Amino acid sequence: MKKSTLLLLIAAALLVLLAPTAVFTIRETEVGIVTRFGRPLDKLAEPGLNFKRPWPIDAVVRVDRRLLVFDNEPAELLTRDKKNVLVDSFLCWRIVDPLLFVQTVKTRAEAEARLLDFTASELGAAVGSEPMDAFLNTDPERVGLRQVAERARRQVHDLALSSFGIEVVDLEINGFNLPRQNRKSVIERMRAERARIATRYRSEGEEEALKIEALSAAEREKILAEARAEAEATRGRGEAEALKLLAEAYRKDPEFYRFLRSLDSYEKIIDENTTLFIESDSALMEALNGR
Repeated sequence: MKKSTLLLLIAAALLVLLAPTAVFTIRETEVGIVTRFGRPLDKLAEPGLNFKRPWPIDAVVRVDRRLLVFDNEPAELLTRDKKNVLVDSFLCWRIVDPLLFVQTVKTRAEAEARLLDFTASELGAAVGSEPMDAFLNTDPERVGLRQVAERARRQVHDLALSSFGIEVVDLEINGFNLPRQNRKSVIERMRAERARIATRYRSEGEEEALKIEALSAAEREKILAEARAEAEATRGRGEAEALKLLAEAYRKDPEFYRFLRSLDSYEKIIDENTTLFIESDSALMEALNGR
């Protein structure tokens, strides 16, 4: 066999073997980056059928475009008032600059390792800027977990976007607890604080009760005074009316009125043990004799 024919056969065999490596497909959830001798090309491979130079000249790196979730391990952090806390968090992220992503971290595992470093640093700074009361509080309006997480998310997003082409869509704190060795002392301190607040509320309640009782007593005395004044006025009008009627009766028959007054006087001063001597010409004797 001639040498030229042999070379043609070898070339044909290589072409048959390498031709499939020049065709590749990208799924809808991905974007492809073609690398030539390990260096990424500028043009991205969109979903569908694509072509490249055969291996080993070109290779394809597939980048996931979906929203990804990374669950961080709980980290022990310090609050502003130097309290140790365990913070568990997760973040949602996606690749928005595939070329920068491939040039820097290349794989999801490496990207998540970098995100873990960023999250630990920024979350530690955010938690360290707030007191313990901002995380554990009986007043829901004073709990700032969401604000702290959002502040850390913005910082992590800026770092990840500029460094790796990663957008951090969300960062949430899904667990907040005390280290086991600190729980008892913190719980006791919280109980003491709640007891102090309860004592204050009880004292304020008693003070308010005394005010209400004092106001009630003053209102009662006012009502009684008004009632007494009204009663005295009514009694005065009644007595005046009685005196008026008595005077009118006296004017009609003075002798009979004096006689009745005498009977009233006798009734008051005479009882069953009284011996009374009456003049024969007195009005009482005349009345007794039926004259």
